[in-house]
Amino acid sequence: MRILTINIFLFLCLLISISCHTQKKSFTPENKVVETKKWSKVNGEVKYSDWVKCNATTIDQLPGFKSEKEAEFSRFGGDLATKENSTGYYYTKKIGSKWWIIDPDGYGCWNVAMNGVRPGNSERNESALISRYTTPEKWILKTEKDLLEMGFNGAGCWSDTRLIQYANKENAQSLSYTLISNFYANYSRQRKKIKTDDISFAVFDPAFLASCEEQAQKLSETSSDPNLFGHFSDNELPFNEKILDEYLACKDESDPNHQAALSWLKSLGISQNQLTNDNRQAFLGFVAEKYFSIASEAIRKFDPNHLYLGSRLHGKPKHTESIVKAAGKYCDIISINYYGQWEPAQKHFDQWKSWADKPVLITEFYTKGDDSGMANNSGAGWRVKTQDDRGIFYENFCLKLLRMDNCVGWNWFRYMDNDPTDETADPSNNDSNKGIVNNLYEYYTPLINHMQRLNLNRYRLIRYFKKNEING
Repeated sequence: MRILTINIFLFLCLLISISCHTQKKSFTPENKVVETKKWSKVNGEVKYSDWVKCNATTIDQLPGFKSEKEAEFSRFGGDLATKENSTGYYYTKKIGSKWWIIDPDGYGCWNVAMNGVRPGNSERNESALISRYTTPEKWILKTEKDLLEMGFNGAGCWSDTRLIQYANKENAQSLSYTLISNFYANYSRQRKKIKTDDISFAVFDPAFLASCEEQAQKLSETSSDPNLFGHFSDNELPFNEKILDEYLACKDESDPNHQAALSWLKSLGISQNQLTNDNRQAFLGFVAEKYFSIASEAIRKFDPNHLYLGSRLHGKPKHTESIVKAAGKYCDIISINYYGQWEPAQKHFDQWKSWADKPVLITEFYTKGDDSGMANNSGAGWRVKTQDDRGIFYENFCLKLLRMDNCVGWNWFRYMDNDPTDETADPSNNDSNKGIVNNLYEYYTPLINHMQRLNLNRYRLIRYFKKNEING
């Protein structure tokens, strides 16, 4: 009898042990593994690696976190638990050690947006829109509701702002939107008609300042719209280490850019034959400060109410201290097009934090799914095998962003896939699965399911990470 009692006791202990082990395992599951082809650019040519395995974390793997299928946001997609003063427009504020965007009603929020919310340009796109929605107006009314249900609260760069403004008046809830002025891109096209020099970024031209002011005048038309999130001045500007040499090599000694370079060298007490790469890096900051000072002044002259979001730094410029410092001096938010990474790197956000006491907005990122049937050769996103893999990538990427104290949001690139039949598309946007819809306006359901789950839980996740003191 005693032996039987002992055996029963041991058996019960074993059951308890198994139960505890199982419970522990359910709270600390292993990372998901996604196969991907890494993107890189070598001497201007896009390269992809062989298939490699990358770890990824999704919401269901967070110990003790239970995702909700619905979320209560402010009317601008803000966090009802984070309340500050309202101004009627978006602004930024550091609360404790963490940066926030404050929405027009005073609620802390993140800008979770979709780039390129606009109808497609190709004949196939136009035919599909008519077949599915009949008119662009009916398309935007439905699409805005869809994006809001997915937990997005904004339309990013290159969206159809006229249609979004229309939908914002008609629908109960609205999307924020942004404007991009393309100050230097537009000026550069005009300059090339009258200048034959090799200067790639002529920001010291007096005509550039005049051009910015002229272009910025139209910004007054939307200066009182609370749904306008802010302004980009340009996209991926040509900040490169050759600028100082270009200025100095200019044959026209009266050229203002040439004169600016000579004056800068004189202030350092060095000659042209004493130049170092460190000098060239420092001069980039001098040029960037000139650009951002002109752009910010032009924008704020005609729209003092909205955020200046910078110029969407990419490539080397986003990791160049002098450029980021200059952006931080004049921009409300530093915008970063963030490619070449499977997930955000803590060291990058730490760098940006040490260089500029301003929040960061990730304004482009994406992956491309090979199950779309597209070639997926253009653009900077990495390749994965399925739409579900794209969704896992999204969750993992954005979970990392939510942990960063100096991040205030992300913009997925983009709403619609490239259309290979569109002969007007630029080479970086001609054959790839970047969208949440295909060229017939059909959603990639596995992808948007992941997006929706993450987006709807974003503020609860911020509190979860803070409570558990989980850093990037």
